[in-house]
Amino acid sequence: MMEDYKQTLLSTFNLFDLDQLLFSVNAMKRAKKIDVYTSAGNLHFAENFQFQMQEIGIEINVPKEEYTQRLTASYSNEQHLAIIISFGGRGLLVERIIRCLKENRTPILLISSTEDFEIKKMADYHLYLCSTENHYHKLSSFSTRLSLLYILDVLFLCYFSKDYETNLKNKLTYYQKIRRYDY
Repeated sequence: MMEDYKQTLLSTFNLFDLDQLLFSVNAMKRAKKIDVYTSAGNLHFAENFQFQMQEIGIEINVPKEEYTQRLTASYSNEQHLAIIISFGGRGLLVERIIRCLKENRTPILLISSTEDFEIKKMADYHLYLCSTENHYHKLSSFSTRLSLLYILDVLFLCYFSKDYETNLKNKLTYYQKIRRYDY
């Protein structure tokens, strides 16, 4: 397992296009709202990313149910950034959401496998998950989960470092306030 994790992290690191990473982080900085669309096991990683961003005062929306995702996409606009996490673009919901976001001129960051599928062409920015697992012949999504966690942590770290002193001050201030009201 440890060897698989090492290989996953190395593969994910090697898939990073530094220009795409920089463009993605800059899009996050420009956005008035960031919405993360995902499903199933990836939802917990999106919520962890949401928590990290909240610790520095940045609100991230992670709609969970299908209807809420579709509703969020319907009122999204060019001031939002949509982060879509989908290993292979499977499922009707992903395609419907992307088409709605494109109609609303919402910038899209797609986090997916390196597989070629139709919706990849619709994304403005693209970061790649390690694609070594066979979706249908695996015990679990060990590699995919670790790869996604790594990508989201790198996005957070890059975002944080763009305004390091302010973000650090915000995080410390928020936790001091929390502690002040502990009983």
